[in-house]
Amino acid sequence: MSSEVFAQIRELKQKGQFVDAWNCGFSVFQKEPDNTFLRTSLFWVCYAGIKAVQETVLARPGKIPNATEHEIVNSWINCIAELNLPVPCDELDFRFFNLFKGCGQHYLAYIQMLTFYGSRLYRSDDLKPFKTDKGEYPSLLVRLARQTSKAWLQSHKHWELDLSRILSLLNYALENALDKNKTWLQFDISKCLVSAGKYDEAREAAIVVLRKKMSESWAWGALADTYIENDEDAAIACYSKGIIEAHEPPFCIPMYFGLAQIFAKKQSTEQASAALCRLIEIYNANGWKLKPEHEELVQQSWFDASAPESVDLDAVIKEYADQALKYATESLKTIIGIVDAHHRSGKGFSVYVDLGKKFSARKGVFFGKGLPEIGTWLELKLAQDGEDEDILEAHKISQQQHEKVSNFEGELRLNPKGFGFIDDVFCPPYLVSGFENGELVSAIKILDYDPKKDKPGWRAIKIQKNSINA
Repeated sequence: MSSEVFAQIRELKQKGQFVDAWNCGFSVFQKEPDNTFLRTSLFWVCYAGIKAVQETVLARPGKIPNATEHEIVNSWINCIAELNLPVPCDELDFRFFNLFKGCGQHYLAYIQMLTFYGSRLYRSDDLKPFKTDKGEYPSLLVRLARQTSKAWLQSHKHWELDLSRILSLLNYALENALDKNKTWLQFDISKCLVSAGKYDEAREAAIVVLRKKMSESWAWGALADTYIENDEDAAIACYSKGIIEAHEPPFCIPMYFGLAQIFAKKQSTEQASAALCRLIEIYNANGWKLKPEHEELVQQSWFDASAPESVDLDAVIKEYADQALKYATESLKTIIGIVDAHHRSGKGFSVYVDLGKKFSARKGVFFGKGLPEIGTWLELKLAQDGEDEDILEAHKISQQQHEKVSNFEGELRLNPKGFGFIDDVFCPPYLVSGFENGELVSAIKILDYDPKKDKPGWRAIKIQKNSINA
């Protein structure tokens, strides 16, 4: 092949005549399909053609391409497919994928390319998240996997997409990406399965998400979506729980919309109207325009704007929300325990239930501000799935009677090694800091397993200065 072809491609590309540059080189490439230099040269023609369009799209609010832009970019991606690039390769790296940052879900050929190549597209560095001053930015693998799920959710009804390939990529990212937070991948799996009508599979994924995000409204909404077709009461309960857990009113919008739809289907039109009125209030408070699907409900003959005057929606929501936990597990159990320690990370706490039985809990399961104080009695809602038990909620309750937990007073004897004793009750070093030897104190003790002595022994979990000393 004459070097003149490379010169022609370069000149035409510099002039912005990308189609001519492609035609010039591809006719030769068809005769020399193993010419890697020409393949690379033609790839960068495609890259330049896409970039010329995407610079405009990425600068646009919403980053949504028009029909012409969509057609041009899809055409260039199809040209890349003609090159039969071996993957992974240097051409298809972060520079190429950054052309589709925030808008890749709008391009059919691009999504088809990602799902066609699947896991073969990625190198080890693509599995690593990016570290920034503001924290961790998703790895390339996670970012692209989520783009495919977004494309499915918005366009699967009129695009030719293979859900099995999308789910395969999402699961590959779950298992292989090195990102710390991959909850959103599981969330995407659940949403995609719901949209495909695979509710039982979706529910399994939604429960995995919910167990990690019990205090997040969207997690309850995801579980509600899996019940919307076959158990309306379960869906209402989960949407109601999502409303109660919402940190800001806008987070309630999907929940109120879901409630309005289900109540209308159940012929409970007053409750449906009241839920829809709440949704409208949120939009009006923020100066937003209702979405078409919301407007469609408002136009229904059953809608009554005066419904909030006759319906105590808060009471209805609370009644249903109180039933929501049972839908997050195979079996729900309630037990009592006392907080005996905080995690060093500050993100959780330990609950003593009985000798040899403790639970570790995340901060988010506690209904209250911050962490519960050590010595606080809690009612725990436990999920039981087979032999596994997991705390779903923890509520503060009044002091309880327990044969292995006791409040007592005594003289603190400090040991030079840093720990102490009150009579025969062991006091760990972190508890006795700031106290003096011989000081009268009040304390809480539990009968706990002592690994050094290999037998049960009393251990203090909280010490306070005795009122006599004050």
